Amino acid sequence: MKNAVKYLLFDQKQFFEKAPKGLLIPALITLLYSLISIAFIIPGDVMTAVITVIGGVIGVFLSWAVVAGLFLAGVKLLGYAKCTFKQMLAVTGYASAILAIGALLSGLVGLVGTVDPLVSLAVQGAVLFWSIPVWIFGIASITELPPKKVFTCILIPIILMIAMTVVSYILTASLTESAALYAGSGSGSGSEFRMR
Repeated sequence: MKNAVKYLLFDQKQFFEKAPKGLLIPALITLLYSLISIAFIIPGDVMTAVITVIGGVIGVFLSWAVVAGLFLAGVKLLGYAKCTFKQMLAVTGYASAILAIGALLSGLVGLVGTVDPLVSLAVQGAVLFWSIPVWIFGIASITELPPKKVFTCILIPIILMIAMTVVSYILTASLTESAALYAGSGSGSGSEFRMR
């Protein structure tokens, strides 16, 4: 178990040579990732907390399916590889272990104070690049494609993920700046709405 975790995080080629088949373990890892992500944003109200947990878990699993679908399309169209969606879902699910580490770090930083959008972007970028070898060697293990060919096949979805991360950063940064300006201007205090 200890070696399996070490190989998954730092020697993905070795990990996928002996990785167990099936969806159970990737699904459990993905569930753990979703719960860690949600743990730091659960509101105090019980009903809202339940909705947050259910929505968060569903969102993470949907994202997992979308990523697996995009990678499957890439290897089938560009690599002409024969593999199933279930196989792709299984190997891409192991990247959730790295995503869970990123979510834990972000959450712990958030407990200290407000997370700077640039710090959040750096963590997301590091997690994304750390996940790439998991995807490459995982997909190579279920296809006959060499790792370099796999990387070529999944490059477009990876670029899309990077673009979405950057756009998310820009939106978060601009909203944070707008909120700071709004608060600093005294708007919303009600002072300008006094009756004359």
